[in-house]
Amino acid sequence: MMMYMKQICRLVLTPPVLLIALFIRAQAPVMEINENGTYQPDLTVALQELSADIKVVGNIATTTIRMRFFNRSNRLKEGRLTFPLPEGVSVSGFALDINGVMRKAVPVEKARATAAFESIERRQVDPGILEKTEGNNFRTRIYPINPNGARTVAITYNQELHSSNGRLVYDLPLANKTIGSFSLMASVYETAEQPQLPETPDGSFVFEKKGNVWRASIHKSDFTPGQSLKIIFPRQEAAPKTLVKRKDADSWYFLTNVSITPPPPVSKQLQQLTILWDNSLSGLKRDHKKEKAFLEKLFVTKSNINVTLYTVATTTKKIGDYTVSKGATGALLKAVDDITYDGATDYSTIPPALAGEVLFFTDGLSNFGEWSRLPGKPVSAVVATPVANYSKLQYYCNSTGGQLINLNAASAEDAATRLVNRPYRFLGVKYLYDITSVNPGAAVVSGDHLLITGIARKLPVTITLQFGYGNIVEKEIPVTLDDRQIAGDWAIETFWAQQQLAQLEPFYDQHKETIARLGKEFGIVTPNTSLIVLENVADYVKYKITPPTELLPEYKALVKQQKLQQESNYLEVARRRMAALKQWWNTSYPVKASERKFKAPRAMVTDRVSYEARSAPVQEDHRTRTITGADLKDLPVANISELLQGRVQGVSVSAAALKKEETIIVGYAAPKGTVRAIDIKSDAAYMKDMDAAISVAAAHKTYLQLRKQYETTPSFYFDMANWFYARNATGQAVSILSNLVELELEDATLYKTVGYLLKRYGQYHKELIITKKVLDWRPMDPQSYRDYALALQDNGKYQQALDTLYAALTQTYTEEAMNRDSGIEEVLLMEINNIVSRHNARVNIAEIDKDLLYRMPVDIRVVLNWNMDHVDMDLHITDPKNEECYYGNKETSLGGRISNDFTDGFGPEQFLLKKAMKGKYRIKTNFFGERQVTAAGPPTLMAEVFLRYASGNEERKIVVFQDVKGRRAANADGQVLVAEFDF
Repeated sequence: MMMYMKQICRLVLTPPVLLIALFIRAQAPVMEINENGTYQPDLTVALQELSADIKVVGNIATTTIRMRFFNRSNRLKEGRLTFPLPEGVSVSGFALDINGVMRKAVPVEKARATAAFESIERRQVDPGILEKTEGNNFRTRIYPINPNGARTVAITYNQELHSSNGRLVYDLPLANKTIGSFSLMASVYETAEQPQLPETPDGSFVFEKKGNVWRASIHKSDFTPGQSLKIIFPRQEAAPKTLVKRKDADSWYFLTNVSITPPPPVSKQLQQLTILWDNSLSGLKRDHKKEKAFLEKLFVTKSNINVTLYTVATTTKKIGDYTVSKGATGALLKAVDDITYDGATDYSTIPPALAGEVLFFTDGLSNFGEWSRLPGKPVSAVVATPVANYSKLQYYCNSTGGQLINLNAASAEDAATRLVNRPYRFLGVKYLYDITSVNPGAAVVSGDHLLITGIARKLPVTITLQFGYGNIVEKEIPVTLDDRQIAGDWAIETFWAQQQLAQLEPFYDQHKETIARLGKEFGIVTPNTSLIVLENVADYVKYKITPPTELLPEYKALVKQQKLQQESNYLEVARRRMAALKQWWNTSYPVKASERKFKAPRAMVTDRVSYEARSAPVQEDHRTRTITGADLKDLPVANISELLQGRVQGVSVSAAALKKEETIIVGYAAPKGTVRAIDIKSDAAYMKDMDAAISVAAAHKTYLQLRKQYETTPSFYFDMANWFYARNATGQAVSILSNLVELELEDATLYKTVGYLLKRYGQYHKELIITKKVLDWRPMDPQSYRDYALALQDNGKYQQALDTLYAALTQTYTEEAMNRDSGIEEVLLMEINNIVSRHNARVNIAEIDKDLLYRMPVDIRVVLNWNMDHVDMDLHITDPKNEECYYGNKETSLGGRISNDFTDGFGPEQFLLKKAMKGKYRIKTNFFGERQVTAAGPPTLMAEVFLRYASGNEERKIVVFQDVKGRRAANADGQVLVAEFDF
């Protein structure tokens, strides 16, 4: 009986309906608690203490915020602290309390940090990780927050202050919540005049002069901040303009804060304007009042402007042409008000030919493609949301001669004034003999100063900064760097690194190694570098992460005492799996001759024998193929023997025919069999409203009405997309489906769901983009490589697909990942050999271990995939003899074979049958259990069913559905019928 039972130690939970928070977040940090898989505010976890320490010198500031959260419940909690930061700001410090003592985080590659965090989290100990997501958004996961216990977090960031009306402004957002212990300290150096406080959390927060420093402080108990903190102070000529700090024996970092007196504004002609309006779902988060106020201020200054309005989401659509005269914006603003926000964003759909200057209202986040063909006219990006990809938008603006309009920091009137005048620009450094790595390379001067950093090869040295309109230099400012400007302990190198990263991030794929190196060197959180805190030294040793300074002696001693855990790959295991697969494939199973499905086709053979599958893409019926002697060299000897004996499926060759000098023509008598995918319909209440719609157009209106209630429910978009796809409205289905990637930043689980359905819909290009993003975020999972490789294969990129599948075997993984995903090698081997056998002449196999290559066509192959970790899904196949192949019966009398049972992780599970007998086959899935449900809703499953796999004459069917612990099951045993076919 034990062979039919799973390990009893698995924990089975039934998840409730899940929601994801999609509301506009304030710029103040927000703590959310993981409750049944979704992060949401939790009144039982309170902000017990908050302290902030602010230091300002010149126009640069360093802020350290310390927060203590207390869990008033009797349940263990996991928290996520989220906070967007302003333009050009990155986190450079993170600390978490470990056993009551604050421990500094250390920088490490994001993938390694995530793998270590998730592995340690399973032990319910104390890791902490701070990472950067798209849109300059930062978040830290904190686990555990014990019952009636507290955790303390400290975060440090550096920023350049921007000017408004000739004065520098510092902002610290504070939430309007009661805090048990509140303290605030600000120090402003080298400023003659007293800083002003237009906004302050309490009237007693007042600046006093102490030496050359203005200081203000406050400490309160059970305090509710009345306002956020805003400090305004004029720039003084006496303030430090230039600082230097030694980099090494031969070079220095420098930072110069250049005072600029721009010439009188030069008005520009503005007769034609194109407005690109991002109407993706995330567009709902933007402040449309600010956007429209900016447009009103802009047009009131001009007459007779011709405006063309486009919306940009999964497609770019022209809304209309408008003529605005003397501020009459009514028709244009009405069109803006009527815009519907739905779907994801695809900048690649923006046409390159646009009339006049371009105003782009967006957050800079594109899910399905980038804007690679920028127009020849200036592009000005308008930002009115805290979460935005500033570095990308700055690139668009600087490359085209436009400017970034940040409505978070500028008034509508100031922004409009900037746009109607030609932008005054920093054009670079005149000579670069003695300096290098100057940032920014070019920039619009938006105030009366500019922060420039770089590296000097010698001191003293004078550099000449150039300014002007367009590319014409109109003014030069000399700046002298010498060793009298030493910064002491001020981390000006961090500002240099932040500016350098801002230049590189728009070209992430080309510069990701440099970005990671800078992040690790300077302790800055980047798209691929995180800050991590571990509980004990043994964990730093285990995951090969260098600890903070205070733990280094213990770390080094422990490294000497024990051998470091060696991360490993699947290559050696794959060799053993391959040997087992060969033995299985070459075994004759008890199938009667009358039940064999293949007829012996005719063939003419010349030269040596080989089998080269020059097949068409999957799903095409390619009945005849040409094979030449030149193609024979890569065929394994064992397969030649099979071919000579007439045992290769669909091929019959006589030994006599080998003596002829002719081309081989292989003809097929293709076996019959068509897969019938089961339509697994949603039983959600809203589906009745959709089914009642009299047309697709009416149904879309119904969908938009329903969305008001289900806006944050992932399953809603999944069901809606499938409803439209079933009615051949693929464009609407893709647009609705794409909302899933807008719900949460960098949620790999949601992206996997989208990738599955895009594959089913045949949207292979978009599938490729989605799977590449998941691979970028989660290279610690072999499934990420596999999903991307199969998307490459769908797109006809066979060499890249083969290389990526092989990379999944050869990448190094943690011990926990190797244990979790044991068995995936068998799935990868079938897919590697499928590409090699079908596209032999088009792929290079020189780098692939020859022990892994062996052509193994099978009559039936079924692969079950799912999108969530900590989930146990099972594949069940019933053959015509009514024998079931599953984890309890891994090999059937017909030769059916199922891969390892994945009791945790992402799977996949695979069924193979080399020779299928005639009769009915049924494919089912079983949701056995799970240990964790994510915010992405119920698990999404994708079953791929292949007939004649690796034969070049394949049929593929894809079934994608969601299952809440067997809710979709139509059988008493809890299993879901996915597909069936007669063979």
